[in-house]
Amino acid sequence: MVAEEERLYEELRRLGQRLHIPISETFWELEVKDGSGKVVQRLRQRSHSWVRNAYNMMFCYLAGKDLSNGSFGASYLSLKETGGAVRYGGSPVCLRSDSSVDSTSMGYRGPAGNDAYGILVGSGTNPEDFESHALHVKIANGTGAGQLTYVQSEAHAISWNPGTLTMKNDLARFFNNNSGADVSVNEVALALRGYGPGGSVPYHYMSARDLLVATVTVPDTGQLKVTYTVQLGYPA
Repeated sequence: MVAEEERLYEELRRLGQRLHIPISETFWELEVKDGSGKVVQRLRQRSHSWVRNAYNMMFCYLAGKDLSNGSFGASYLSLKETGGAVRYGGSPVCLRSDSSVDSTSMGYRGPAGNDAYGILVGSGTNPEDFESHALHVKIANGTGAGQLTYVQSEAHAISWNPGTLTMKNDLARFFNNNSGADVSVNEVALALRGYGPGGSVPYHYMSARDLLVATVTVPDTGQLKVTYTVQLGYPA
């Protein structure tokens, strides 16, 4: 089944390049090390879980349209914050020309100790849902029971594969466990920090949430590394 699915993805990528239709591919990988630095668990799979926020952001930029409706859901062009508020009107979500998304002030690169945006992890087990706007049960930053210390997101790692005409971006973040016990991770997410619409301060929007195929256990004094890879095939 996995081999057949990969064959279909490869066919889709090639068709997208041939027909000049942008086809993105996303992967995530989790790697766990114990306190001695030994790798004790690793998971990697395709992400299928861009949520409505991501689709609405993409449509706004491709169509040149503001987010223009106060409701959230099918047929509505709006965004829902991780806190639940719906944002719309006057503009799409923007990343500001005076704020670099290669820094940690905007976009997907969360700063140290910040569990509001960037790569986030959780312990919830709810099924993946296109309407999701937040993790089911977010694991908070800290050293208390069930918590992990969020390290600053790594710099973007951009690469180009001339053989497949593919641009790729790897974004990684480390999480340290100083809680005194094991911490279980069942879900991962990407949350964007961006401006507007309808406000002059940055908001946080989850654009992808993935339920792991198996629980990842981060041992006490251990470390988790989560990597999201987003790639796009360009026309031949």
